[in-house]
Amino acid sequence: MIFEENTEASLIKEYAFNNETGDAKITIYRIFPGIEVAFVSVHMDHFDFVEAEKERDDRYVGFHYCKEGRIEQEVDGEFFYLMPGDCSIVIRDKHYKKFSLPMKHYHGIGIGIDTDIAEEHFSAFLQDHRITPAQVAKRICGEHHSAILRCDLSLGKIFEDCYSIPEEQRLDYLKIKMLELLYVLHNAKMDDAHIEETTVPRSQVALVKRIASYISENINEKITVKELTGKFSVSDTYLQNSFRLVYGMPVISFIRAQKMQCAAQVLIHTERSVDDIAEEFGYNNESKFSAVFKKIMGDTPSIYRKEHSKVKIL
Repeated sequence: MIFEENTEASLIKEYAFNNETGDAKITIYRIFPGIEVAFVSVHMDHFDFVEAEKERDDRYVGFHYCKEGRIEQEVDGEFFYLMPGDCSIVIRDKHYKKFSLPMKHYHGIGIGIDTDIAEEHFSAFLQDHRITPAQVAKRICGEHHSAILRCDLSLGKIFEDCYSIPEEQRLDYLKIKMLELLYVLHNAKMDDAHIEETTVPRSQVALVKRIASYISENINEKITVKELTGKFSVSDTYLQNSFRLVYGMPVISFIRAQKMQCAAQVLIHTERSVDDIAEEFGYNNESKFSAVFKKIMGDTPSIYRKEHSKVKIL
């Protein structure tokens, strides 16, 4: 389900999503013609959000900054993953707004740029006409359609500053930050940018997701790595490496995180006691359950329930 609220004469829009896996909220700021900045907060495994029609190659440039969690992006049939502090640059033929969240937890900022519209206006802001979204993106990506800048501190500061500004000042502040972002990327030394083009093949991602689905379907059972390697005919090394590529963690850590994600949904959508929920997910000690839950979800069960129960299924 989706809820939309218009503010500031359509310069700011808020969307709320709900499905059986959780909830999400997106706040979009239209800062310049053809440029949108989206603050994304997601606690579900995926959602699709208004995809524009394909028109021509290389029309759209997208930036994504991961503040918390993990986000999956697909380019040319392969996948790459952003972790906290990472920034991706993607050149596409359409404005892509399909999100996959392997850990059902993601907070970040996405910038979508229609280069046909935006670049007509940039000469009014920057004297150097080489500093346009398309030219900056192609400088970073080279012959590829995407690149990941791993934990680049100068970029991270730009994005983190966007969270600290009061809401009533954010629209104008984002305009300044957008220009700063392009200027920094245009002048960045490529050797210092930690650019990575590593992707994960579709076949490997598909296998890992089948295994993850099996884990989710049997989340209340005790599942071992040996059981998984036998059932899916893979080696321990391949299994662990694949999970690290897709989910950023070994299998046992993934299982623990999945238990906490499921427990979070029970907390939000029921009034069952924390002790009762802890027992369902294999914890006889409520304190131990609460400690693991806070480590993975960021808050204690009681605080998490209080904060996230505010978002109801529409």
